[in-house]
Amino acid sequence: MVLGTLLLLGCSVGSDDPLVWETRNAEHLLNRAAFGASTAALERAVAAGPAAVVDGLLAVEPWVEEPFYPRKRLDGEVYQRIMSLPVKERNEGLDRLHDEDRAQSLDFLTWWIERMLAERDPLRERMVLFWHGHFTSSLGIVKSSYEMVHQNQLFRRLGLGDFRLLLREIVRDPAMLLYLDSASNYRLHANENFARELLELYTLGEGKYTEADVQEVARAFTGWGAVDGRFSFNEGGHDTGVKRVLGVEGELDGDDVVEILLAQEACARHIARSLMRSFEGLEPEPARLESYAASLRTDWRIDRFLRRLFLDPAFYRDEARASRVSSPLDYLVGMAHRVGVTPDSRMVFAGAALLGQRLFFPPTVRGWEGGQGWATTSALVLRGGFAGVLLGRVPLGELLGGADESEPEGMQEQSMASGDAGAGMQPAPGVGLPRDISAEVRVLQQVEWRPRLNLTQRFARRGAGSDEALARALVEELLAVPAPPALVTRVAEVLQRARAERGLGEEAWTSRPELCEPLLRELAHAVLSLPEAQLD
Repeated sequence: MVLGTLLLLGCSVGSDDPLVWETRNAEHLLNRAAFGASTAALERAVAAGPAAVVDGLLAVEPWVEEPFYPRKRLDGEVYQRIMSLPVKERNEGLDRLHDEDRAQSLDFLTWWIERMLAERDPLRERMVLFWHGHFTSSLGIVKSSYEMVHQNQLFRRLGLGDFRLLLREIVRDPAMLLYLDSASNYRLHANENFARELLELYTLGEGKYTEADVQEVARAFTGWGAVDGRFSFNEGGHDTGVKRVLGVEGELDGDDVVEILLAQEACARHIARSLMRSFEGLEPEPARLESYAASLRTDWRIDRFLRRLFLDPAFYRDEARASRVSSPLDYLVGMAHRVGVTPDSRMVFAGAALLGQRLFFPPTVRGWEGGQGWATTSALVLRGGFAGVLLGRVPLGELLGGADESEPEGMQEQSMASGDAGAGMQPAPGVGLPRDISAEVRVLQQVEWRPRLNLTQRFARRGAGSDEALARALVEELLAVPAPPALVTRVAEVLQRARAERGLGEEAWTSRPELCEPLLRELAHAVLSLPEAQLD
C-alpha cells in the first residue's frame, strides 16, 4: 500500500549520468549515510560539494569514550553467593542483578542514540547499526549486557576499517559465541550453529558451501568459547584432526577457517551485496556488484568501499532515491533532525522498540527484515502518534493509552492510498500499542517532553510569507522526498481557509505567531503521518 502510492515520486538522475550535486542528492546521501538532516545542514552540504561531504562523513573521531559502568559485568562470586541463599532471598537477589544489568543496557543504548541525535560521527554509528544487524547477537540469548556492549564497541572501533580484522575479531567475540551456542561446541559433540551462520549469513551466502563444509568448520571451532566476558580456548575440547573446508585440507582451527573464507570470491561479493543493499535499498545489478566486490577484495577497506559508493552517480539514480521505507530509528531520528528538536534519547529508544526495532534484540539471526516489513498498518499509525509527541501535540500518556482523537482543523478524512496525492491530511488517531512492551512503556513513562520549537520564526527567516510559500517550505523541510505538488497545494488550501476563518486578511501568517505556531504544528503532524514521510 505505502510503496504502491509513493514510488510515483520519482527522481531525475539516471545511473549513467554524471553526478550533479544539488539539494536532493545531498539529502539522499545524508538520509542513507547518516540519519537525515535539517535544511541548514543540507545547505552546508550543497555548498561543500560531494567529495568534501563524503570525506567529512568518513573522518571519524579516533577514539570514542563510552560511558563508565561501576559494575560492567556480574561478579561470579556475587552470583554464587546469591544462588546459595534461601529461595526468597535468592529470587530477590537475582531480580536485583537483572535490574542492574537492564539499567546498564538502557544507559548504553540511550548513549548510542544520543550520538545519532547529536550527529556525532553519523556514518560510524550507521555502520555500528549495520553490523549489529549483520553479525547478529541478541541480549535475549546472551543474557548479559556486558558482552553486548563489548560487541557494540567492537563495531564502533572496526566497522569502518579493515573487514578482515573485523571478521577475525567477531569469531572470537563473546556475545557472538554465546549467541550461537559455541559453549556446546566441543571435540566429541560439534555444534554446527555458529559454523552454519558464519558461512551462510556472515561471509559467503547461500549455496556457496556444502553441508560437509559446515561440519568441518564446526570441528575447526571446537573449544572456542567465552568465560567471564572474555574469549576462551579449551584445548582439551578442540578437535585437532585433519579437516577439509572449501577444498583446503589440514589441521585447521578457527583462524585458518577465517583466512579460507576471506580467500573465496563469494566472500567479497556477499559483503559488497549486503552493503549496497543496505545503503541503496535495492538489489545491485550483477556487473556493478562484481565491480564493487573486486575492489573490496583488493584491500577489504570498508571506508574506501563506501567512498566509492557515495561518489558513484548510480547511487543517486531514480529508483534508489526516496524509495526505501525508513526503519523506526531512521524515522524517529531523521524526523527529529528535520523538525529541529533533540528529544530525550529514552523516548527514541523506546519508540523504536515499539515500532519493531528493539536494539540489542534483533528478532532472528538474520537481523531485522526491513523494507516493506516496517510498513504495517499498525506501525504507520503508531509512527503518526510519535510524530504528534515529537511536536508537542500528543502527550506521551495519551499515546500510551491510545486515546488521542484530535484532528487538525480543516483536515478531511481522506487517505493518500486512495490515489489523491496530498489529500489525506489528518494525523494518526489514537493507536493500539503492541503486546509485551511493558519494559518500553515503563521507559516512556519516565519521560517528560516539551519540544523547544519555533516553526514560525524558522519560516519567517526563510521569507515564507504567502500561503503557497509557507506550505512549500513546510513540506520541503519535513519530507525526505521531493515535495509533491498536490500535497503543497493541499497544505496551502488549509492555510487559506484558516486565514479566512481567523480574519487574518492579507497579513502574513508569520507575523501572528500566536495563530501561526499551533497551526503549523498541526500541519507538521499531519504531514509526518503521511506515507511519504516514511520514505528516505
